[in-house]
Amino acid sequence: MRNLFKYIFCILPLFVISCSDDDNQVVNEEEQTLPYVPFEINKGVNVSGWLSQSDANNSDRTNFFTQEDVNSLASEGFDHIRLPIDEEDMFTEDGEKIDENFTLLHNAIDWCENASMKVIVDMHTVRSQDFSKAPSAETISSFYDTFEDGSIGSWFPTKNDVVTLSVVDNPEKDDVNSSDKVLLINKTNDGNDWPAGKRKDFELPVGPNDMQFKYLRMKFRKDKVSTMTVILTDQDGKEYYTGYQNSAANDWEEIAIEVQGKMDGTCTRVTLRPDNVEGKLYVDDIYFSDSDEGTNKDLVSDVDDYVPELWTDKEAQFKLLDLWKTLADDLKDYSTSSVAFELLNEPVATYDSQWNALSLLLINEIRANDPDRKIVLGSNLYESINTFNQLTVPEDDHNIILSFHFYEPFLFTHYQAEWTALKNLNVTVHYPGEIISPEDYDALSDADKSIVDNYMGSYDKTTLESRIALAVSKAKELGLQLYCGEFGCYKKSPSADRLAWIEDMTSILQDQNIAYSYWEYKQGFGFSDSESNIIEQNVIDILTK
Repeated sequence: MRNLFKYIFCILPLFVISCSDDDNQVVNEEEQTLPYVPFEINKGVNVSGWLSQSDANNSDRTNFFTQEDVNSLASEGFDHIRLPIDEEDMFTEDGEKIDENFTLLHNAIDWCENASMKVIVDMHTVRSQDFSKAPSAETISSFYDTFEDGSIGSWFPTKNDVVTLSVVDNPEKDDVNSSDKVLLINKTNDGNDWPAGKRKDFELPVGPNDMQFKYLRMKFRKDKVSTMTVILTDQDGKEYYTGYQNSAANDWEEIAIEVQGKMDGTCTRVTLRPDNVEGKLYVDDIYFSDSDEGTNKDLVSDVDDYVPELWTDKEAQFKLLDLWKTLADDLKDYSTSSVAFELLNEPVATYDSQWNALSLLLINEIRANDPDRKIVLGSNLYESINTFNQLTVPEDDHNIILSFHFYEPFLFTHYQAEWTALKNLNVTVHYPGEIISPEDYDALSDADKSIVDNYMGSYDKTTLESRIALAVSKAKELGLQLYCGEFGCYKKSPSADRLAWIEDMTSILQDQNIAYSYWEYKQGFGFSDSESNIIEQNVIDILTK
């Protein structure tokens, strides 16, 4: 780590500004159009999951993105890639380069140059601020077994000759349980008291404290009135016993078994024993919960006081400066017309002024040895349109490209995305028009209504265009190139509606002469599978028309 005093003079404003959210106005008193040399890009795609957010081994990482991928994208009409890289994938904890991954980075840039494509190297996450975790709460999700796919999953019998487990048709649907498929634990021999069904392959905190599950919830049905024994096993193999007696034979009951007073630790197995004698136990919709009511299968930490280290620790800020010094020096020989740098993907500072101050230091660091490099700069809080006007831009630097990300309406573009609160939502979403119809909304549970309420509304091309106009106005005011670094729609949204959204977005960006990069090439938003096979040519055709 360099001597910190080297930066004392220039970084002092960062720590002064970070104490409050002052308005930071761009100095452009004469409202003159600032000159710039455009970075000639139009249609691009993000190559995610390769040098960013990936735990692949060297062989798998090498094969994930190759020269053939670059040539294929170029042949389809894309003229650039946005290449996310993570500190964890590119640098050790001590800031040393990970050589094999830097080789892949250089390979990708060389392939793109040979294919007449440009590259935006995007610092996607750093150890002191992962946009996907901060300032979001820590979330621990329980397993949730519904058995609707016909599989018993991680359930197994303790004695195959005495107890059997199978997924069967619901023996009798009613208001408590109208599911089609349920798990049957059938104990067929009363000569052995303990045969049961077990659920394995999980590690969940159970106990009375914060961020621990306190109830085991399920729907169950027994062929007689008797006690079902429940056994929780911890990480050391110790067992904790509890149980539940049904109210009536052959009726579905929805129950919450309190487990917080039974164990305090990590639960790794659940055992359900139907009876001391022969007995049939039907189970459905089983999960650990923090409450005996509702459907809260997630533990969510309190984040009121949580701020990513990048915004509280001077050392973390200096480290980011050092990372960029190393990265910029490593890439300095590439033409400024073919490679651009993006300072930090989706910053999530507590105050806009913190990001404005830190970004200025990063720009100065790069400008010291690379004055003509194109630098991509987005606003605070996920490069949102809503914070675009709070972004401070050096008035005399014409080699800045302003960037925004666009995923509105979020309820539609991230429908059932596994990393969001929408993951278990089961309602039809629409675009264009009302995202959820009034009748479908009325049919939602109170818990689901609380999830979707902040996202409700009617959206069409005009709505999207009016939102993007905020960024267009700012870019015109500053006379700077504008770039939509990310937009996309998750594949679990209805296909026809998803295509309509992508088409409207692409049309708006093209009409406004805004270069763009679709999120993403492969994975959940992408148009190709993990083996680089194109699976949605219609999406490519829209993006490259």
